[in-house]
Amino acid sequence: MKNYQVLKPLIFVFACVIAARFFLPANWTPVLALALFMPYVTQNKSIQILMPVSVLLITDIYLGFYGQTMLFVYVSLALISLIARYQAKGSLMSLVKFGVGSVLIWHIVVNFGVYLNGHDGASLTQTYLLAIPFDLRLMMSTVLFSSIFYSAWATKEFYKSPIQKV
Repeated sequence: MKNYQVLKPLIFVFACVIAARFFLPANWTPVLALALFMPYVTQNKSIQILMPVSVLLITDIYLGFYGQTMLFVYVSLALISLIARYQAKGSLMSLVKFGVGSVLIWHIVVNFGVYLNGHDGASLTQTYLLAIPFDLRLMMSTVLFSSIFYSAWATKEFYKSPIQKV
């Protein structure tokens, strides 16, 4: 039973890595949705944080590292993973609200890191404004993938055998 608790999130993460790397356009990623959805997949709090961060690390190893801004990216993802534990499990609306909120956290933290690292010499306000189109795509993908993950989870819950529900 313990192996199944680890295998299930690993398969989920592997599918996200494949989707993010090979099938999705830029700024369309399931990583934030994965971070939000991990409490549905496993009760293990370490796995809930490590899996989304691992997906990001694997894709960064493959795509390349991008300097000091990475720290802000990883911190924001870990923060979002921690916050995901407090959403109302079982509610699609709660998941969508947390998805929108997670992108706002991402927008604030990551783009502050971009500003601190002096990309293009833009002011903090300019940095935040220039990031809006990218983060809107991130928000759409987070809401879409969260909805897909939730639909799969809700279907699984609905079709559980009566013996398992007891």
